[in-house]
Amino acid sequence: MTTEAMATKDNGAAALLERVVIGGNLAELKPAERMLYYRQVCESVGLNPLTRPFEYLSLNGKLVLYAKKECTEQLRSPRGVSITRLERNTIEGVYVVTASARDGKNRMDVATGAVSIMDLKGEARANAMMKAETKAKRRVTLSLCGLGMLDESELETVPGITLPAAVVDQETGEITAGQVEM
Repeated sequence: MTTEAMATKDNGAAALLERVVIGGNLAELKPAERMLYYRQVCESVGLNPLTRPFEYLSLNGKLVLYAKKECTEQLRSPRGVSITRLERNTIEGVYVVTASARDGKNRMDVATGAVSIMDLKGEARANAMMKAETKAKRRVTLSLCGLGMLDESELETVPGITLPAAVVDQETGEITAGQVEM
């Protein structure tokens, strides 16, 4: 590839990134640009885009990415992220789990996951408690890895979201369902 072609490619990527970062709305991108952005986000953090570690979500009228469990699972191993401690508390009917983690560079972070367990019994209560732990682990992983985005375990806590909120064809980048302001 010539230097001129590389510069044009870099300028195109820079313009794309600028549109997304400034506007924050992936719906404004053309389908091919949306797929390029998805792949670039995956590559920038070492994720395999074929496993679909992110999904699209309409949030406050904007199309954004959120992290699926595949994302946090892929992030942990190569970065040496280890959950070092879990603390559990119940505060006014809310079960709170605080996860402490360390990465391979010895950086540390802490995040919480919380769910209401008020009026829950048996298996429903146990599942809610496990969900809080999962939330905490995923949130601390995303934070340590520099991805400040929602994780799928948090979606039900965001008002006004009905899933699937936005469906984007993974082959073409076309928005095939959901309402997103453009």
